[in-house]
Parts: sequence; structure tokens; C-alpha cells
Amino acid sequence: MIIISSSETARRRAVGRFCGAAALLAGLVATGVAAPGGTATAAGPERPRAATSQTRAGAERLPVKAIEKILQADGHVSKSGVLEVDIDRKDLHVIGGNPPVRFKDGFQLQHELFFQSLGRGKAILNGDLALRPQEIQPVIDAFIAHGLTFQAQHQHLYDMRPMVWFVHFRAIGDPIRLAGAARAVIGKTSTPLPQHSPPHPRTPLPVRKLERVLGGDATVGENGIVTVTVRRTDKIRLGGVVVDPDLGVSTNIQFQPLGRGRAAVIPDFSMTASETQPVISVMRRHRWEVGCLYNQETDEHPQLYFSHMYRVGDPVELARQIREGLDRTAAKRA
Repeated sequence: MIIISSSETARRRAVGRFCGAAALLAGLVATGVAAPGGTATAAGPERPRAATSQTRAGAERLPVKAIEKILQADGHVSKSGVLEVDIDRKDLHVIGGNPPVRFKDGFQLQHELFFQSLGRGKAILNGDLALRPQEIQPVIDAFIAHGLTFQAQHQHLYDMRPMVWFVHFRAIGDPIRLAGAARAVIGKTSTPLPQHSPPHPRTPLPVRKLERVLGGDATVGENGIVTVTVRRTDKIRLGGVVVDPDLGVSTNIQFQPLGRGRAAVIPDFSMTASETQPVISVMRRHRWEVGCLYNQETDEHPQLYFSHMYRVGDPVELARQIREGLDRTAAKRA
């Protein structure tokens, strides 16, 4: 734990406000994007280790506030300094899975944007967008128009009603300009903005126990939804750049509380080609619904494959089953 004195905190905040404002002004001139202000996410009582994005390790390397302001949504900075901004598709009302569950806001249906500083004023952006079918082609055209690399298009679960599609993209450049380009693309959808994270999120789920069983880092979001990310331990290159495991290339697991000690659980396994069959074999033995198998990045070495799966039940028991699958991959050990 790093403890910062009040005087040092004040100094850093002052410097951060000056640098953030200067970066924002330059970025808005460059991109032509203007947006209302946003605030960084502060973790609630269920996640006391999660500080505001400005005090996380490595946050100084990215203009976090300026990016949030452009995207009109709150972000969360990981321990390694990667900024993640999730933007919910609150306008989508989806039922999915077997047994069927209504997906609440914050569960699966969101745009996910990951920013990693590369130094010298550059960053890599890796992201995916949740889309209605009629939004797909305009979004792809917007990727091309704004110099973003279109990487993949797929669904996560085969029985969503209505069906939601996901498209992945990436780019390298000035982080403010990248945020502006991403915001312009999102403008081709009916995503409601601005969005703000709940200030004190709570959940009935056993957050710390899920962390221990899975060996990952958990966050609590709206509607009590818990997300646990379990980092890969191997070196991943994307577009010629060595990327942090938090840049959307690791396994994440979401838990939506259903009451009476049950949850709908969707792991998104990150696997190399040699890991896919062992993981899927383990999970099918535990009767998990396999929703898809796909690759979501181009020019990635080694090539990773991803599989969203689905089950309803006791969250801790299901977490143990997921951990069995993770043990067949290069994921961080529990």
C-alpha cells in the first residue's frame, strides 16, 4: 500500500488538473469532439482496495480525466496502470441464457475500452462495442473513417433475445485523439450518455471469496454485479506492441445476483489454441453452456481465442468450476 501525505496529494491533484486541462484542450482541437465532464470511479465499501483512478499506480501516464470527459463515462485504472472505461447499453433490454435471465445494466451488455500508455505521448487502445444489428455497418464505416483497426465481429451467447453483436477494434496514437475517435464511433449508436458509476456500489455476493477462489481482482458495479479479472501470465503482442494483460486480453468473469444465494455467471475465457480443448472439456463436464468460440484481435501473437459460457447456481461453487478451467491456461494461479 502506498500512503501519500495530504500536501503531496494536493500537489499531485494540482499538477493533474493542469496537465489534464492542457491535454483535453489539445485533444478537443485535434478531434473536434466536445463533451460534458465525467468523474473517475470511486470504489464502494465492497471493494476497499480500489481507490479513485487518479491515485492508482500508473495513472499519471494517461490523461485519465480528459479521456473520461471525452467519452462521457467513468473509468477504472488497474493496478498496472491500464484505464478501462465501460459504457453500458442501457437502451438494450435482453434476455439470455439457459435458464433464461434478464440481463441487468452492467451485465455483459457494454462497450469496453482499454487504454495502455506506451510512453512519449502515445497509447494503445483495445476495445469492443455491443451493437444492435442495424448499427454494425455504420460503426465499421466509422472505424475506417477514424483510422481505427476493425478486428472482429461476433455474438457472445447464441440465445440472446434480441441478439446483440460485438465488434472489436484497436489503434495506437495520442490517447486524447484515440478517445475522440472512439467517442465519434459510439455516436453512431443509440448508447445513452453521459454515464456515471454508482458512488457506493453494494452486492449480496461474497466478493473476497470469489477473488480468492478465482485468483483475480474483483470490482463491484451497478445492480450488485461483480466482475473478476484473472490476468494471463504469458507475453502477448498486439499490432507489434507488448500489451499489459489488463488490456482486454485476459479472462474476466461476471456474476449477476439473482437472489436466494444464486447468480447468473458468465466467464469469458482467454485461451491459446492449445488451451481451448482442455478448457472446454472441463467446462462441459460441469454442464456449462458454451456460447461461442472466436478470436477478437488481429495481428496478435500468440493468437488468443475467447469463449463466453453460461450457468446459473451458487456463485462460489461455479467459481471453483471456472478455476478448474483457468488451470488449463496460462492464467495467474489462485
